[in-house]
Amino acid sequence: MAKEHTVKAFTHELELLKSKVFDMAKECEGQLAKAVHSLVERDVMLARDIIKGDSKINTLQSEVDELAIRILALRQPMALDLRNIVAAQKMAADFERIADYIANIAKHVIDLESISLEKPIRAIVEMANSALIMLRDVLVAYQKLDVEKAVEIWHRDKEIDRIYFSLLTQLRTTMIEDATSVSPSTTLLFMGRCCERIGDHITNVAENVEYIVSGEMYHGRPMQLRSAQPSNPLSCQ
Repeated sequence: MAKEHTVKAFTHELELLKSKVFDMAKECEGQLAKAVHSLVERDVMLARDIIKGDSKINTLQSEVDELAIRILALRQPMALDLRNIVAAQKMAADFERIADYIANIAKHVIDLESISLEKPIRAIVEMANSALIMLRDVLVAYQKLDVEKAVEIWHRDKEIDRIYFSLLTQLRTTMIEDATSVSPSTTLLFMGRCCERIGDHITNVAENVEYIVSGEMYHGRPMQLRSAQPSNPLSCQ
């Protein structure tokens, strides 16, 4: 009976850990959606709310770290359980960084009232929307431990990179041709960079989905299809 109780407690702790990572991800999703809206509408008040909301995600990351360390110390997990815990900590770190970049976008939205460079702004909105879809999809991949979906999301980041490098070229040309555009163009460059980095951190999350399942990190090699995946990713194995 004592052993059964220990197993149930361990399973509950793993589920709680995963739920906290999900809470972080959902907070990031909501913050990014707000950032897109604030950018399109030049909504300064909403941008300020986004900046304030970053602290909640920081608190959640601390809770993930504390819980993960406690599980590692008390339970000494192995195999799939150990990978779940390690991946949860890595994902939490990525979501915390995503939240930081979202807050930085919001800070720059406050500076956009006097900027009339609509084409670059549309490119940034496109990048942010692409990242938002990737973020939503990678949560599904994590929940289902769907490696194939995670790999597909990983490759989608190339589109964000393509838009970003096009934006760089466009803004550099604008700054060369019009010296008065240097300051607003620099602001837009920072915002584009934030979107590009958000995409990179989402690919890190996707990599960790494969790590949980296989013990390997995906870095762009041809995907190995799996005929079966663990029926219960939180089981004691």
